[in-house]
Amino acid sequence: MLTEEQKQRYYEDGVLVLKGLIAPEKLQEYRDAYERMVEKVRAYPGREKYNARIIGAKSKNKIETKSAATVAQGNTEQEYWGADWLLHPDLYEPAFTDYLENEELISSLKSLLGSDIGIYGLKALWSPVNVNYDLAWHRDGKQEVYSTDGGIPPGWLQFNTALYREESFRVVKGSHRRPLTDEENAKYGTVEEVAGEEVCVLEAGEVLFMHQAVLHRGKAQAEMNGGSKRRAFHYILARTDFAVGRRRLEQFKGWYEELGLAGKLGPTAKPLFENFFAWEGRAFDDASYPYPEFKKEDY
Repeated sequence: MLTEEQKQRYYEDGVLVLKGLIAPEKLQEYRDAYERMVEKVRAYPGREKYNARIIGAKSKNKIETKSAATVAQGNTEQEYWGADWLLHPDLYEPAFTDYLENEELISSLKSLLGSDIGIYGLKALWSPVNVNYDLAWHRDGKQEVYSTDGGIPPGWLQFNTALYREESFRVVKGSHRRPLTDEENAKYGTVEEVAGEEVCVLEAGEVLFMHQAVLHRGKAQAEMNGGSKRRAFHYILARTDFAVGRRRLEQFKGWYEELGLAGKLGPTAKPLFENFFAWEGRAFDDASYPYPEFKKEDY
C-alpha cells in the first residue's frame, strides 16, 4: 500500500520509484527465467511470433513521428530489445506470473487504480549486445493528450521492474499534467536533449511506476560498447472498467488455458487474470491488434 506522500509524488511527477519489492532470493530466479526467454526470442527469425521488438538497420520505431535516430550512425546490425508476449506458451516461465504474487506490489497498484484491477500486458525490455538503444521522446498515447485531473491514472498503469541496476529511463517529470512545451513538441519523436529531462536510476529489484502521458524515452549503450546489462519486466495492469480489445482478451485467455494457469496461480495473481477475462462481454473490436500492418523490409 502506498503512503499518501508516495501517491502525491506520483500525481505530481508522473513517475514513482518503489524500492525493495523483490526479495533477494527471488531476484536470481527471475534473472534465470528471463535469460531463457531472451534466448528463445533471439533464436526465432522474426518479430511476429512473440511480437518482439527489433532495433538496428532498417528498423522503425513504432512511436517514431519524425526522423529519430534510433541507432548509432553506420550500424548495420539488427537486434531484439524486447518481447510483448511473455504469456506465449513458448516463452512463458512460472517466474513471470510468480512476480504477480507480490502482495506489496499489487496493493501499491491498487492504491492508484482501485481494488478492481486486472492484468493487461506482460512484456520485457532488455539491452542489445551490439546495437545502441536510443528510443525517441514520446507519450504512450496521443502527443497532445495529457491528464487534466491532477495526474490520476487513466484506467491503466504500466511499470518497469529492474532485475539489474539500470539508467535507461529518461523522463520530464510533471509533463503528464500539462500540454507539451514548444520545445518538447519540436523534439517529440527525436532523441535530442530536452530541458528538464532526468534519468531514473533503478537498482536491482526496484520498480518504476509511470503515467502514460508523461514525456519519456529509453536510452542504453550496447553491452559490447561498455553499456550495462538491462533486464526489465514491463507490465501493465488496468481497472476493470477500462476498455479492452477482443483479440487481446481472446489471445490471453487461450494462452492461459493452454498453460493451465487456473490451477497454478496463487491467491494474488489469479484474480488479476479472472478480472481480465470478466471484460469478455464488453470488449471492443480490435481487428488491428496485436500490431499494425507492417512491411517485413522495415524490420
